[in-house]
Amino acid sequence: MKIKTFLKLKIYLALSVTLIFGCNQTNNSFNELLKSNDLEKIELKRKEIVISQQKNFDQLNQIDDKIEKLNGTNSYPVVKTIFLKKEKFDHYVDLQGSIVSDQLINLVPEFSGILKKIYVESGDNVVKGQKLAEIDDGGLKDQLSQLEITFQLTKTTYLRQEKLWSEKIGSEIQYLQTKALYETQKKGIEQLKKQLQKTSIIAPFNGIIDKVYSKEGEVVFPGQSKMMLVLNMDNMYVESSVPENYLNSIFKDKKAIIEFPYNGGKLESRIRQSGNFINPNNRTFKIEIDLPNNKLNIKPNLNVRIKVNDYTNENAILIDESFISIDSNNNKYVYKLIKDGNRSNVLKSSIETGKSDGNRIEVISGLNENDEIVSEGIRKIVDDARVIVKK
Repeated sequence: MKIKTFLKLKIYLALSVTLIFGCNQTNNSFNELLKSNDLEKIELKRKEIVISQQKNFDQLNQIDDKIEKLNGTNSYPVVKTIFLKKEKFDHYVDLQGSIVSDQLINLVPEFSGILKKIYVESGDNVVKGQKLAEIDDGGLKDQLSQLEITFQLTKTTYLRQEKLWSEKIGSEIQYLQTKALYETQKKGIEQLKKQLQKTSIIAPFNGIIDKVYSKEGEVVFPGQSKMMLVLNMDNMYVESSVPENYLNSIFKDKKAIIEFPYNGGKLESRIRQSGNFINPNNRTFKIEIDLPNNKLNIKPNLNVRIKVNDYTNENAILIDESFISIDSNNNKYVYKLIKDGNRSNVLKSSIETGKSDGNRIEVISGLNENDEIVSEGIRKIVDDARVIVKK
């Protein structure tokens, strides 16, 4: 320690002697130069003095650094820095949603009677128009057969009467009575056929039988007896409610990320439809997001998290929110690194910020591309402090 102190005193003493001797020796020549009024020589001398001052300043900085190293101490805080660059910034709004299928229906009978036969089981794939179950018709088929036989005779009689009447043969009353009977029986047959069609439970679309509720032999009633649940897993989508203040930033074709909490799955998609109606109760509008084909075992009514892109900046400056300090006036600032030769100082720089993704935040003003700012050691420094940058 004594050797280091002695070395420091020796360096300062040598500098002092040199400066005193130099000053005495050059004072006379300097005064003579000013008296000469030679502009060219005076300007040249000024340039020499400026160069000499800068050299002395650099040497003094080197001496200070050397003294600190010899002392084994370092009075300047150590920081880390980063250089800023422009990059694309996509901001997302977090929403809640659910999986929806427009092709999901509980089939109920339109005809009352005993459930005669069920042709499918839970889990079966079905196609549109396929017969799924049949209800006992209660003798409607027999009635239809009898009526069709009677109708054929009525039809023959009617056609004969129509031909005779066109030839002005026979009475008009007889013709009209035959025609009325023919039309009545024809409508009766059509009604019976419609009733018989209701005894068959038909698949309304391609899909899968999710659940069969009824059993063979049970009595079912129109609009009351829930028979089976049919759904189509290929045409599902995500539905969500969006606050009205996003009306101008969230719309059709905007990018969306669908997250599935139950298994950690994630899908990228886009908004396929944005509603025009604002719900007066909660001030929201509906959006629908396409659900791509996937292998995530997605089911209707499943709750999901959604991130919807509401803002994009192709040339944004982004920094970690941890780099930002806030003063007593609630103004935000960062420390910008300023280099002067071998010295590094930090300068307090006020900034304005925009949207955040939770980790990084957009800087709207106060910083530029290629600026170097402090990223670590922020709490150890103050404005205009000298620092040491850790590589």
